[in-house]
Amino acid sequence: MSNQIIFQIIQTATLVVAVFVAWVSIKKQRETIKKDKTISLLMKDLEYDFLESGMRTLRHIHHSEDDDVAIYANATHLQDEKAISIRNLLNYYENISVGIAADIEMIKKSQKLMIIAIYKQSKPFIIRLREQNKNPNLYIEFEKFIGILNA
Repeated sequence: MSNQIIFQIIQTATLVVAVFVAWVSIKKQRETIKKDKTISLLMKDLEYDFLESGMRTLRHIHHSEDDDVAIYANATHLQDEKAISIRNLLNYYENISVGIAADIEMIKKSQKLMIIAIYKQSKPFIIRLREQNKNPNLYIEFEKFIGILNA
């Protein structure tokens, strides 16, 4: 074999290796960016007043012997401040549940207990809301997400 053919083979092999390394690097970078964005979303959104308000409202109702979270799902409470607060909190976790599948381990480590507590405390509300709206799919992704967290 001539030196020119050997040089072309080495050059082609080097190019293939370089493309492979670049592909792996891009894939890893995308995974890192995705995790960073997830963390950023969780940390930023936890500061929002409506989330804090929703958690405070849900906790207060849950610990009250004279109140029931399920009644806030009734149509008569549609504009009630407490019902809106609970819906905002549930909507947030519904959205998180939809977008989080790839980063489940990170969520399990950082917020599992809080998310499960929110679900347990709001479950009567969710059930009543499903009945009122005749829609068994309300907050279904959040419910599935709880199953994943509990697994």
